[in-house]
Amino acid sequence: MISLPPTSFRVRYSHVDRMGLLYHVNYLEFFEHARSDWIRAFWKPYKEIEDAGMALVVIEAHLHYLKSGKYDDELEVHATLTDWGRSRFKFEYILNRIGDPEPLCTGWTAHCFIGKDGRPTKMPDELRAKLIATGTEPATCT
Repeated sequence: MISLPPTSFRVRYSHVDRMGLLYHVNYLEFFEHARSDWIRAFWKPYKEIEDAGMALVVIEAHLHYLKSGKYDDELEVHATLTDWGRSRFKFEYILNRIGDPEPLCTGWTAHCFIGKDGRPTKMPDELRAKLIATGTEPATCT
């Protein structure tokens, strides 16, 4: 498992529903923000991945809502790479209010590298080497 510092943000009015609660689809957006920050910090900006003719697509997503976020909450998302393989990887997330360890939402997403043809392709050797250098080994993802 590889964790990096969390991504933090404030809930804007556009993120909440009529009841003033963080709208459920925004949790995935916040997970994506944390994942993008993680990939940028660990490897490279997503734009460079696309410029190399690849994309990372979401192939599965799971969320477990525990408490509601509210307008103006200061939140943080902890993204952790928990599994990886030949062409896929999995991130797990914990979203909480800053200063409050009690999670509002937990979840995970699974991703696959695809080429310009839209078909799965193997993970770039450069990324694979960086992952192995951290002491992690490929696990259940293929």
